[in-house]
Amino acid sequence: MPPQGLNPGDRVVELAALAVSAAVATGAASAAWILWLIRKSWVVSAGALIGGAIVGFIVGQLVARILYRTGGNTTIVKVGSASLLSTIPAGLAGGVAAAVVVGVFALLVFSARSQAMPVFGVAIGCGAVLGILFACLGSLL
Repeated sequence: MPPQGLNPGDRVVELAALAVSAAVATGAASAAWILWLIRKSWVVSAGALIGGAIVGFIVGQLVARILYRTGGNTTIVKVGSASLLSTIPAGLAGGVAAAVVVGVFALLVFSARSQAMPVFGVAIGCGAVLGILFACLGSLL
């Protein structure tokens, strides 16, 4: 019977890095889409793509530090379909957290309170879809 733990050479997924990656992608995509809804300008959306990625990186680092790093160690799981139970929450945590922060930031900066429901719908939708996408890609590739 083979050992149950990790062996040298096993491929692993670092959950903190997964949360940060999902947050960066979600921040960029949701910021660009939200600013398109609010301003209807490609130039503003392109700038929001960069700004959203930066906000997503910062939020992702905070989520990763709080949930997946303790005492100089980080949480890892072995690559495979069994790791989906760990990677999906990590991807969703990073993606949805970044989406909510980007949505709140857009509402405050652009005073678009009348568009709160579409903004948060887009933001949380992007966070959920990209978080699960990154989790599945991290687990299975």
